[in-house]
Amino acid sequence: MQDIEQMRWAILIGTLAMLMMAFFVIAFVLFYQKRRFAEEKKLSEIEKNHGRLLLDTALHSEENERRRIAQDLHDDIGTMLSLTKLSLNQLNKAMTDRDEKEELFMKKAQSLVEETILHVRRITRELVPTTLERFGLTEAIYEFIHKLAEGNTLSISFQPGTEELPRVGQKIELAVYRIMQELVNNAIKHANCTKIDVILEMNNQFIGLQVADNGIGFDPVTIKEQHLTGLGLLGIESRLAILHGTVQYSKSGNGGSTAKILIPIDTEILSGKPEPLHPFRRERVNI
Repeated sequence: MQDIEQMRWAILIGTLAMLMMAFFVIAFVLFYQKRRFAEEKKLSEIEKNHGRLLLDTALHSEENERRRIAQDLHDDIGTMLSLTKLSLNQLNKAMTDRDEKEELFMKKAQSLVEETILHVRRITRELVPTTLERFGLTEAIYEFIHKLAEGNTLSISFQPGTEELPRVGQKIELAVYRIMQELVNNAIKHANCTKIDVILEMNNQFIGLQVADNGIGFDPVTIKEQHLTGLGLLGIESRLAILHGTVQYSKSGNGGSTAKILIPIDTEILSGKPEPLHPFRRERVNI
């Protein structure tokens, strides 16, 4: 009887020991999986941050190259064109005895030089949005749309949430402006539209941009699946990835498409002093 009792205790103790061992094994596996999951999550965050850093560096390099080209246009090409215009004006005054054909050639040459100077100024402003730096998003978008509407039958409207939006820092302002540029240009080139509406809104947490057209529209899912995404859409996604922003494309049943951009902003930025748009630029491009 005593042997049976001892055997029962031995079985009980053995069972408890096995249960404890199983518990420790399960706890170790769970701890290992949790730790591995945390390390994988940390590694994923590091990879995402590294990817955003690479995108940020690439976009900074792109903006630096834009400014370099704009500066070269202003300092070199702009100066040479101004000197050419001055030389033509002096030559025009010096040529007193000339026929009607020579007069026509001179006026045409002066007109071409003047037109080229205007084109250089326009390209320079597009490369470096000085209005954005000086006056903010609202005025910069107004200027961009006004220039597009000149001599164009396309109807482009802009509706800011408020007339004077607070400055939100160089990255957000420049990203929203470049995205707006790309969306409007895409609509003009590919949508076959007659009307484009741009809406810009802001609150204490987000800045939103909406660009809608009445053109043929497109399906972004199909474009991505068929790997037809162009550099424009990739550029938009890259800029948004840096700022943790999102984009949503929708196609209207009556034709046309709408792009809605949402970018989170830091509330401290709204109450602080606006940082310069190009803090590392040595001098501004004024043309």
